[in-house]
Amino acid sequence: MKRALAVTTAMMALTGCAGGGNPAWDFLRGHIAARSTVLENWQPSDDAVARGAMQFAFGDFGGLNSDAMETVALPWKLTSAALVLYRSPDDVSPEALKRIMQGYGFLYPRTVANWPANAGDAPLPEAAIGIVLGTGMRSIPKIEVQIASTGCAACHAAPTYDAQGRPQTDKIWLGAPNPSLDLETYTQDIYSALVAGTADEERLIATTRRLFPTMTAREEKTLRDFVMPRLKARLADIARSGGRPLPFSNGHAGVTNGVAALKLQHGLLAGQSGVSERERGFTSVPHLADRTFRYRLLWDGAYSPPQYAREDLRLTTGDITADHVDALASITSYFTVPTMGMSDRAAVAAIPTVREAFAFVGTVRPQPFPGAIDTGKAERGASLFARSCSSCHGTYQETTNGIRLVSFPNVLKSVGTDPVRAEVLDDAAADSINRSPIRHYIRAESTGRYAPPPLTGIWQSAPYLHNGSVPSLAALLGLEERPTVFQTGGHAMDLEKVGVAYPAGYQPYSRPSLVDTRERGLGNGGHTRMFDDLTDDDRRDLLEYLKRL
Repeated sequence: MKRALAVTTAMMALTGCAGGGNPAWDFLRGHIAARSTVLENWQPSDDAVARGAMQFAFGDFGGLNSDAMETVALPWKLTSAALVLYRSPDDVSPEALKRIMQGYGFLYPRTVANWPANAGDAPLPEAAIGIVLGTGMRSIPKIEVQIASTGCAACHAAPTYDAQGRPQTDKIWLGAPNPSLDLETYTQDIYSALVAGTADEERLIATTRRLFPTMTAREEKTLRDFVMPRLKARLADIARSGGRPLPFSNGHAGVTNGVAALKLQHGLLAGQSGVSERERGFTSVPHLADRTFRYRLLWDGAYSPPQYAREDLRLTTGDITADHVDALASITSYFTVPTMGMSDRAAVAAIPTVREAFAFVGTVRPQPFPGAIDTGKAERGASLFARSCSSCHGTYQETTNGIRLVSFPNVLKSVGTDPVRAEVLDDAAADSINRSPIRHYIRAESTGRYAPPPLTGIWQSAPYLHNGSVPSLAALLGLEERPTVFQTGGHAMDLEKVGVAYPAGYQPYSRPSLVDTRERGLGNGGHTRMFDDLTDDDRRDLLEYLKRL
C-alpha cells in the first residue's frame, strides 16, 4: 500500500498530540478528519462484494486526518500545485497534473475490468486510482482542507494487457500489482516541489487557485494561515537533517519498503546512522489472488494470527472460512500504519472496514493470460510443477471454473535469494509490534527466511523474486541469463518470455526505473537448485503452464 511521505506536517494539530478516538479531546487538540469523498457520495449496496470493492478502491480506513499528516497524508491542492510548478511550469492545468502523476506510475482508469457484476458501474476516482481524497472541516477555528492519502489500489491495481502484451492503462485490474508505481521518485519530487514552491508563497497559492478554480476562500485561508507556516518549518527541519524527506529509500518502480516505513512510525530509526543503506528491505508488490490461502503474511511470513501455531500449516479450500479471512483482514489493517501513517490504535479501529474490503479481496482472480498458450507444453508443465514446485507454492487442479489453487503449504524456506528483506524485520521490530495495541490480532516474529507465495497471477507479476530483481520468468527459470541491470516501469509485457518488455517504438506510460542487482537488497541470485534436473524443454513446458495460473 502505499508509503510514508514525510514531507508535510499536521497543520491543525494545535497541541502536537497524536492518537484520536475521543471526540471531545480531538476537538480540543485541534484534530481534523475527513472521509473519502467517493464513499460519501456512494449509495451503500446490500452486496458484500460490492461494498468490499468500494472500500478496496476508494476507502480511506480512517487515514484522512491531521494525525496522518504528520508523516504521510498531504494537503492535496497545495501539493498538486507545487508538483505542477516543479514539473510543468509552462502548463498549469489538470492535464499537466495527470501527466505528472502518470509519470510516477499512477493510473487514471475509465474502466475496471474485474469490477463486481452486482456493484453497478465503477466510480471514476477524483484523482488517480489509489489517491484517496476527502475534505476535512472545523468551525472553531474555521478550517477547510482537502486531504490526500494512498489507499490499497495505489499498489494493487494494474493495467490490463492486450494480445500483443501492450498495457491498457485506462482499463485496470484491481488486485493485480502495479508494476510501475515509483514511490521513491514521487516522495523525493514532492519534497523538492514544496521546497521550490514555498520559496514564492504567493505564486504557489495563485497556482493552486488556477489549478483548482472551485477552491473556497475558506480553504485558501487555511492553506495560508495553517498549512504554509507548518510546512515551511518542516521543510527547514528536513533540510537541516540532510535534505532527504525519508531516512530510507523506497526503491525502484513496482517495489515498496514497508518495513522501513513501519520502523519509522515506531521510532526505531531515530538517531541511527547508515539507515538508508541498511534498511533496504525492498519487496515487489504481490498479486492478491488466492492470498487468503496464506496464514503467514509478508514476504518473510513475519505476521500471523495469534491462534495459529508457529509451524508449517497446509490450508485447503475448506479451511478458508469466514473466521480465517477475518483474521487475515485484522492483520492487514496494520498495513495502514506504514502506508497511511495511522497510529496503532487507529489501525485497530479500522479492522471492521478492512474486513469489509476482504469480501472483495477473496474474489480476486488474475486477468486471463492474453497471449497464446501451447496446451501440449502446458500439460507437460503441469506435471513438472506438481513435482518441482507444489511443495512450496501449492497444489492446483483443473475445475469447471478453470485452474484453481486447492491446497497451500505455508512453509518458510531459504532458497539462496537476497537475504536483506528477511533480515530487516528484526527482533526489535517484532517486539515493538507485539507490544502495540494490534497484539491481540497479530503475532510478529523475525523469521530470517521467506514464505513462498501462491503463484496465481504470476504472469501479471513481473519482475520476479521478492525484490523484483529478475525481469522475466524465462530468466528466472534459467532459459536466459538474469541481467545485472535492467529497466522496469511503464513497460509492456513479453508474452513469450513472460516479463518486462520495451519493444521497438514503444512509449512507456510512466518513467522507467533502473534496477541494478549489484546494490544491497536487490541481489538476483538464488531459487535455482529446484530447476537443476530440468532440461531446457522442461523449463519451457513449465513456463507455458505458469501462464495459466
